[in-house]
Amino acid sequence: MGNLGATELIIIILIILIFFGSKKIPELAAGLGKGMKEFRKATREIQDDQEESAPALKAPQQDTTVCYYCNARVAKDARFCPSCGKSLAPPRCSKCQRVNTIGAKFCAECGEKL
Repeated sequence: MGNLGATELIIIILIILIFFGSKKIPELAAGLGKGMKEFRKATREIQDDQEESAPALKAPQQDTTVCYYCNARVAKDARFCPSCGKSLAPPRCSKCQRVNTIGAKFCAECGEKL
C-alpha cells in the first residue's frame, strides 16, 4: 500500500459526499467529536481513580526494609528474611562484640571467625 495522492483523496471525498450528503457530514463529524470527548473523559476518570488508590496501596510498604543478602522486602520488625531465611541482625563478633559488615567471615577488629 502506497501513499494516497491528491486525486485519490478527491475521489474518496466525492464518494463520501455522494453517499452521506452535504448536510449529514457535519452531523457525523460532531458525533465523532462528542464520542472522542467522552472517551477521553472516561480514560481520565479511570486514571484519577488509579492515582487515588495508589497511595493507599503503597502505605504498608513504608514499614519495610531490605534484606542485606537477597535484597527482598522485609518487615522492619522481622528477625529473619522470609525469602532467604538468613538473620537480619548485623553479624557481631563473639569475642569483641564488634558489628561487622555483611558477608565478612572474620572480625575486622580481632580476627575472630564469625
